[in-house]
Amino acid sequence: MPFGKEKKCVLVIDDDASLLRQIRYRLEHHEGLAVTEAMNGEQGLALAKSGHPDIIVLDWMLPGMQGLEVLEYLRAISETQSTPVLMLTGKNKVGNIEDAFELGAQAYLTKPFSLQKLGEKIQSLLIDSSSED
Repeated sequence: MPFGKEKKCVLVIDDDASLLRQIRYRLEHHEGLAVTEAMNGEQGLALAKSGHPDIIVLDWMLPGMQGLEVLEYLRAISETQSTPVLMLTGKNKVGNIEDAFELGAQAYLTKPFSLQKLGEKIQSLLIDSSSED
């Protein structure tokens, strides 16, 4: 485990149950991280506020609140203002990517993606955020 005895917590907000299972397996078994899941934006925001995750993996397309809307809320509340956010999406147009970064995302991964690449991006963001403390 790269961060000593304490596991870092990843909140994954995505409405695809199959993808959530795959991500959980990869992150817990290969990256040594603790994973919390939410299947919509409202649930994700509540878990982010109460759970103080170390990083948030956020899908763009969600039922109800869209991912960018969730990102705006995450940046507006003190509990998650500086929490790294990695956006997951099938939207790969330059304008979409710029929108996500302008709203405060630190990384962007387009679907389909490899779980190995996701793990690498998460570890990199966690290292970057821990070096800022």
